[in-house]
Amino acid sequence: MRPLALLLLLPSLLAAGAASAAAAADDPPTAPPSSPPPPPHKNATLAELLPLYGLPPGVFPSTVTAFSLADNGSLTVDLAGPCYVHFVYLTYFAPRVTGVLRYGSLSDLSGVQVRRFLIWFNVVRVKVDLPPPPRYVYLDIGWITRKLPAADFQSLHACEDSNRCRLSSALAAAAEWFQFAALHALEGLCEL
Repeated sequence: MRPLALLLLLPSLLAAGAASAAAAADDPPTAPPSSPPPPPHKNATLAELLPLYGLPPGVFPSTVTAFSLADNGSLTVDLAGPCYVHFVYLTYFAPRVTGVLRYGSLSDLSGVQVRRFLIWFNVVRVKVDLPPPPRYVYLDIGWITRKLPAADFQSLHACEDSNRCRLSSALAAAAEWFQFAALHALEGLCEL
């Protein structure tokens, strides 16, 4: 485009920009997406509180005995004792779990671990798809994120017998290892 033509178009471009800015100023302000949820009623359970923050009610097991939520989002959850719950992964909850509750996430977690193969990994954050209702729950395990169906977290789960959980988890890990070893052995035979 020629410089003269650009100079001739400049006043009309400036007028159009001013008109769109004026129209935007007439629009009502929208609430920020991370506005705080309404305060729960005084005797709310943790399962009733979590959906106010966009999280499914079954993030914690059914053995919650008490919880406290500070104004800064700091959450402390007390359970009746150590608890194992089987979502997709065997999940361990310590008798006390702490974290920071924000809309759509529970971060800086302490006291929650998942077992993969024979190793326990600390869960550092739980987050969900936004806007609600969430389709997936994401578990951040260090730099790894695991995506699980939100439907698995819609109801409260009872704790499982820790001895049975350890045995079934160990058997599942052994089966995966043997399957992996057999697959690689077959690949070696096919190359001959």
